[in-house]
Amino acid sequence: MTHPQPTTQVPSRKALLAICEQGLDLATQAGADHAEVALDWNREQEASLQANDLDQVRSSDETTIGIRVLVDGRPGFATTNRSDDLQATVDAAVAMARAAPPDPLAVLASPQPYEDVPDALDDGVLALSPADLASMAMGELRRIRALDPRLTIDSGAISADISGRALASSSGIRAAWRCTSASGYLMGMAVDGKEVGSFAYDGDAVRRWADLPHALEVALQRFVDSSIGALGATAGRSFRGAIVLPPHTFAELLISPLLGGLAADGVRTGTSPFKGRIGESVAIPGLTVSAGGRGLAGHPVAPFDREGMPRVRRKVVDQGVLKGFFTDGREAAAAGQASSGDAVGGAGSLPRPSATAVSVDRGTASIAALEADGPVVIVTRWSGSTNPVSGEFSGVVKGGFLVENGERRPIRETTIAGNVWEALHQISALSHDRSTFYGSSRYPWARVEDVSVTAG
Repeated sequence: MTHPQPTTQVPSRKALLAICEQGLDLATQAGADHAEVALDWNREQEASLQANDLDQVRSSDETTIGIRVLVDGRPGFATTNRSDDLQATVDAAVAMARAAPPDPLAVLASPQPYEDVPDALDDGVLALSPADLASMAMGELRRIRALDPRLTIDSGAISADISGRALASSSGIRAAWRCTSASGYLMGMAVDGKEVGSFAYDGDAVRRWADLPHALEVALQRFVDSSIGALGATAGRSFRGAIVLPPHTFAELLISPLLGGLAADGVRTGTSPFKGRIGESVAIPGLTVSAGGRGLAGHPVAPFDREGMPRVRRKVVDQGVLKGFFTDGREAAAAGQASSGDAVGGAGSLPRPSATAVSVDRGTASIAALEADGPVVIVTRWSGSTNPVSGEFSGVVKGGFLVENGERRPIRETTIAGNVWEALHQISALSHDRSTFYGSSRYPWARVEDVSVTAG
């Protein structure tokens, strides 16, 4: 396959690190005992859609620099969007540190070796012009409108991004990486006469431009199925029983609260229900959740985290058993251990521990098997809230379906309620099929028993 010649000049790793080094020198001269300079560079092109037509095509460049300093054990942090404004940013960070109280947990990571992998730069993305993006956006719009005239597009976009990250610290860390990505999404609904269906949203992101058409074809088919399927909704019925969670609602309703509870800062401060539970069962034996590392297959990420620590992929839940927490340098210092390499955040924010590149192992069931033995509600989209400590959740199913007596029909807004921590033990089956979303997460479908369902 031939690729067009790149037309965009991307700052080299050396050039990005040089700015960080300059910031370090200025911080030392300003009186910082220790300093860290993080830099994010991004160039984005986007063709956006609105109200069934091309809205605008835009291009933007942004540089964000975050300078973290320690003065006599006191932390300070300041940011700028201009590389020629380093001195003022350093002065602001040092002034903040001198005014702050001492913080024994404010530490900078010590360098650890990581595998230096090639940048994920795609010639196809580098060669794109705004006209290319506009052409593809309009093509996708025409294609999806041709599938069914009842489809209406409220908003959407095709985007291409080129980015670089660099980090340097007085402790000796020097890390840099560059990548490209291409993405697209649509948000809209189906309108049939006076009937307006439920909103639907879908899209995807890839590292290579050549992979985007297929990724969007899959995502947009989900969009069509959700939009058209929501038409003709009738009243559901109330019962206590099973719900089926497609991958994105499985992530939102059950896995995201679980991962949030595994962040070490919440464990330390007592806002997580998982303190002291390493080695205990937190879900069914069939649930295995992995996170971290250098990204999911086909979607590489930087081999180092926000603090320059090596990313390591691991199972945080293995066959239902809790194996570990997500830590950054601060939480590692509090626990007297090494960071797990799970510091996230951009250059414009302080590091914090969280999950990245999440995947849930596939099960053995077919999607049809998950929907059998009704009544069962398929939670196509969910709007509600979850208490992160108690796990209690309640919300409204949007564009959902009721399956019973061999019939699958759309239902009007229906409320579901339960407890996340109990529901993780009430998963009765996981699908063999899995979906990947924006290259950052991969989930199967799930069937959950004993949930309260109340018809609207």
